[in-house]
Amino acid sequence: PRGFVYEKAKDLEGAIKKSFPYKETKDQKRAIKDVLSDLKSKKPMDRLICGDVGFGKTEVALRAIVRVVSFGKNVLFLCPTTVLSDQHYISTKERLEPLGLRTALLSRFQTKVKQKKILTGLITNQVDVVIGTHRLLSDDVVCPNLGLLIIDEEHRFGVKHKEVIRKMKGRVDVLTLTATPIPRTLQQSLVGIRDTSKIETPPQNRQPIKTYIRRFDWVDIKNKIEYETGRGGQVYFVHNKIESMPFVVDKISTMFPNMVVRGAHGQMPSGPLEKTVLGFFNKKVDVLVCTTIIESGLDVVNANTIIVNDSQNFGLSQLYQIRGRVGRGNRQAFCYLYIPKKIKLLPDAYKRLKTLEYYTSLGSGYGVAIKDLEIRGAGNIFGHEQSGQMLRVGLDLYNKILSDVLSDRSGDLVLEQKKEVVINTNLKAFINKNYMPLAQDRLNYYQQISSAATEKEVDEIKKRLEDQFGPTEHETEDLFVIAKIRSLLDGVFIKKCFVDRSVIKITVGESIGVSVDDIIKKVGEVAQKNKLTHKFEKTKLGLCVVFEKEKNIDWVMVVRDFAVLFSGVDVG
Repeated sequence: PRGFVYEKAKDLEGAIKKSFPYKETKDQKRAIKDVLSDLKSKKPMDRLICGDVGFGKTEVALRAIVRVVSFGKNVLFLCPTTVLSDQHYISTKERLEPLGLRTALLSRFQTKVKQKKILTGLITNQVDVVIGTHRLLSDDVVCPNLGLLIIDEEHRFGVKHKEVIRKMKGRVDVLTLTATPIPRTLQQSLVGIRDTSKIETPPQNRQPIKTYIRRFDWVDIKNKIEYETGRGGQVYFVHNKIESMPFVVDKISTMFPNMVVRGAHGQMPSGPLEKTVLGFFNKKVDVLVCTTIIESGLDVVNANTIIVNDSQNFGLSQLYQIRGRVGRGNRQAFCYLYIPKKIKLLPDAYKRLKTLEYYTSLGSGYGVAIKDLEIRGAGNIFGHEQSGQMLRVGLDLYNKILSDVLSDRSGDLVLEQKKEVVINTNLKAFINKNYMPLAQDRLNYYQQISSAATEKEVDEIKKRLEDQFGPTEHETEDLFVIAKIRSLLDGVFIKKCFVDRSVIKITVGESIGVSVDDIIKKVGEVAQKNKLTHKFEKTKLGLCVVFEKEKNIDWVMVVRDFAVLFSGVDVG
């Protein structure tokens, strides 16, 4: 038991209610009543607020925050991504600070000095509400006066983070928000659901989002952007290919020289990304060309046209969430799903797009979910057999992608006629689904890792991954080791590489223009420098160099030294 109850704070609660710019819906009122009743009970709250995108779940959270803070307690607001935490910080600060409540943001957007100040403020009770990513679950975040933990989209956190959350339950009140329309997510989420409030009624004057499927056409796209900006609105252009995003930004900038067009994606440094996102939020950016980074939580009422390029490549629930970024106000919103001119859609892709085109009514998430299950099939959500093709995605496809990471990275390098090293390994190098629950997230990171051409790029990807999901597990560390080795050995003079805990075998091609004596000499230098035992083996592919570990040696460092010795070799 909590040992006390949160009594009503009439003045503050009246003020926050008055500052709400919309009229509360019937479901919203019920959800607010449920939450405040929980806080008046001596039993700690553990409630899930489930509602469609834009249906007002955050407002329910704000009412809970006001009551808890007015009692002298602190609140932590946990978000899965930095973009979403930034969004919640902006809206929460705008509503709470006029009431005298002190809010702060804790994420990678903040400097270490700023983070330290916020952490000190929590201990000394100089901060009331802290909003942030999984950083809030770190050991150095000490909040002796914590009263309420709010979690947005808990299913997007890994098992380790959920375990920390689970331990916090029982001693603090917990309020979980989810916009995910698929019912089974509620069962998969480790929230210990006992109390659930559903918000199914759309806000007043909210209009359905008109959705159209179109063949890609720059003239048509220009007209859509022209119409939206002509009525004072802003536009999302979802382009999920980072390498060609600059071209799209330049193309739209050329079409509209008087407009501000910016690109945003997860691989950007935190400073420019923050500046771009805040610029769009503050109406200083007219067109935001972005990846699916906007999928969770970016709420810009003035943006009411969203253009999705190569929409056939997105999942149905993902498209549903992306479409939910527009239509947040009273103005008619539009979603345009563009597909390439000359391709024939696969049956499932066609069904996905037609489903989204058909289900445009407000609160149609359940209908979309049922259709999604029809397309993908349904499985046992409590066992190993996940819904539809998820098992295949989780194993076979993951293994295929991992094989691509290790042996046959496709794309730009193929066009450049570069031969790539084939890497085999006995290491269990993968991203555990317990660490990263969503298949969509795992696939995204596998793709990023497979396309990383340098050690630096691999390190940057790892930093982003840890920023979102926390310290990497053993298997994921091995995946990054393999990716680094592959990037170091990419070149025509290496045919094959085998990596294990205690041995690494590198096969050198026969046409590198270097004598065997020179190879033996260079390899000897590497072995001596790293204090390794080494030997040579003759194979069908060429000369194989075998390094053996006698102690804990960093294979990446060894391979780096090896690659440097051969970096100036002329190809014969």
